[in-house]
Amino acid sequence: MDWSLAISRNRDALRSIVAALFARTGMVKGGMLTTLPRHLYLMTLAILRPAESAVRRLIVIAAHGLKPSSLVGSSIRHGGWLDLPPWGGERREAARGGQAGHKAFALFDPLKSFDPEDFWDVQPKFESGFGLSKSGYSSSEAESNPRLDATLLGQRLDALRRALDNLPHQARRLVRHYARRDAALKAHKPTRMSPMRPGLPPGWRERRLHEVDDILRECHGLANDLLNPP
Repeated sequence: MDWSLAISRNRDALRSIVAALFARTGMVKGGMLTTLPRHLYLMTLAILRPAESAVRRLIVIAAHGLKPSSLVGSSIRHGGWLDLPPWGGERREAARGGQAGHKAFALFDPLKSFDPEDFWDVQPKFESGFGLSKSGYSSSEAESNPRLDATLLGQRLDALRRALDNLPHQARRLVRHYARRDAALKAHKPTRMSPMRPGLPPGWRERRLHEVDDILRECHGLANDLLNPP
């Protein structure tokens, strides 16, 4: 399996989707969102959730085989694709405040919720092309559609963009988590074992509604094949 090609192909497809989301919401690089119309908020969330899950699985693939000891003091090559700079360079960049104020990309799937309200989420319907319909709203209802607080949504979208722009950094973050996990297990302390939750990932849809659904299916399958070889 050419893992480098698989990562690159899916990363590029996801970057195109994220760029379209930025354009659709009016968000700019380094900026933030304040509010969005309800239908646009739901449309963005319907694409963002599976995209985040797909990126987490790309990070799992990128981090496979890396060791914490190899992250310090020397460059690393991973299957000819990940060319990782020294870990110390990240610390110097952080000290200069290069990523100050930004939300870090969440490496872990949120645990499953059993709140009954979560089973009644509005699911926007996709139009032809990139966009979504207004989830059954009439044109008059859409005009009076309330605006929702999109601050956290914008932070997640920005974190997703930055993760895709620097997957090697995210892979290093995950490897450091693995080191902390192993130490916690030795000390008999509770810890998350895997960034991927059991079962289907967040944002998974049985019926394909958007290109992101195909990408999530492929990334989920690749990560499972890598971690659980036949």
